[in-house]
Amino acid sequence: MNTAYLSTPANPDTTPIATRRNPKSGSKVAAEIPAATFVAGQGGGRVAAAKAQAHSDQKSESWAGRWSNLSTDHVKRWEKRLYPATSGGVQLGKLAVRIQHLGHREEFRFDTTNRQAAAVEAVGIFRHLKTNGWEATLAKFKPDCEAKLDLTLGDYLTAVRDLNCLRLRTYLNYANCLRTIAAETLGVKPDKGTSKFDYRSADDGQSGNARWLAKIDAHRLEHLTAERVTAWKRKRIAKANNSPAAEASAKRTVNSYIRCARSLFTPAILKELKGLTLPAPLPFAGVELEEQGSTKYISKLNVQLLIAAARHDLKAKDPEAYKCFLLGLFAGLRKAEIDLLEWRMLDFAGSAIRLEQTEWLHLKTNDSAAGITVDPEVSAELREFMAGSTSPFVISSDITWKVGKKQRTRTRAPRNDSSRSYYRSAPVFDRLNEWLRGKGITANKPLHELRKELGAIIATEQGIYAASRFLRHSDIGTTARHYADGKARINVGLGKYLTPSTEPLTGQASALASAPAAIAG
Repeated sequence: MNTAYLSTPANPDTTPIATRRNPKSGSKVAAEIPAATFVAGQGGGRVAAAKAQAHSDQKSESWAGRWSNLSTDHVKRWEKRLYPATSGGVQLGKLAVRIQHLGHREEFRFDTTNRQAAAVEAVGIFRHLKTNGWEATLAKFKPDCEAKLDLTLGDYLTAVRDLNCLRLRTYLNYANCLRTIAAETLGVKPDKGTSKFDYRSADDGQSGNARWLAKIDAHRLEHLTAERVTAWKRKRIAKANNSPAAEASAKRTVNSYIRCARSLFTPAILKELKGLTLPAPLPFAGVELEEQGSTKYISKLNVQLLIAAARHDLKAKDPEAYKCFLLGLFAGLRKAEIDLLEWRMLDFAGSAIRLEQTEWLHLKTNDSAAGITVDPEVSAELREFMAGSTSPFVISSDITWKVGKKQRTRTRAPRNDSSRSYYRSAPVFDRLNEWLRGKGITANKPLHELRKELGAIIATEQGIYAASRFLRHSDIGTTARHYADGKARINVGLGKYLTPSTEPLTGQASALASAPAAIAG
């Protein structure tokens, strides 16, 4: 005989039982779904359970407490979290609960429809979980369940790094983007009293940054679902507060993070990974990039005045910043290329710069290794500084400070093993950026604006293909996305009729006199 249980308002002993699978947690389902009818099954045991449940319901009608006041291992609290177990949309005639601990959530089913009995079992599982951890708990209470605890974020990153299929700097950039998304998506925050920007004592794992990364890496890769990443993306964009400029910037940022992070899951990398059970679907599968609008650079600089100001303000007072300015604006070098450019790469006779890979300099693409032609005047300006330089690099990284009456000097050495963006000439870049901001360049990366300005000038005067070759882009599409091809300026020439000497037309006939000819043309 079938026995139906009619739900009553929520209290410790009577919680509405949902008729669909729990999408989040038992407590949310119980609170959101209206009263429903649940068929427990057949048999005398089911009838007895129904009577016991009805008796329990009557005793609990006077409940007036708050669920939040109950401890996490209180039976009544767990009764509220129960919901009917289903499989493929079919009810199984048993109760279930989801338990979350240390960033992992798992469903447990009970061979009973008695809410109090199921809650007691749930409390036992939860206590065992807090004491012994997930692996032991699953082995005891779900021995036939395939464990999904094989792969953490840290495990996967270590495996990819060990493949050595990515350059170290590229890998670190991708890993930082993946961890940033994971931290913001899963709500990972630094320990109280620590900062994720504290890199001190990083070698022994005691820095605030090291602890924060360890917390991120402990999360399971399966938790980084497409739904969570999409929600993170929308939340980031929503912070723009309806500002079109801020929204466009936020969209570019999330697109950049997603592109870099999902580059760790390319078919070429996955094909080489051995002995890892990856989640299905993979992270970022189905995550779409945002439409970020036009990214074309619009020139706002008076280059002639800026060059004159740099020569007047920087050449004598800050020669290192002046050299950075010349290399950025006249040669279009990237920041890392300026930082690690060596004197031997300068061909003064041919007025050219021969970029090449070195022990320290890792060029962005294969096309970045090329000869760059510069104006003879620029080559002559750089040559003036060569005789007085004691460094093999064009930009000196010496730092000088005073201790009492004594003056001390330290040289920032190049590094190719840093987990962060590192520039030996960082103090010089900071000074130049400050000077450029004082001249009205408000972009986030003032030094890079010099390269953009050069690209815009070449694209306007010589076309997009010339700009692509000079900037050493590996794809003409990259140049086209950022620079307008303004070689041929379109001008209809109607402005001449705005002059005072133009006589006004009178009457409809005179205004339409030339219309047929115009239409025919």
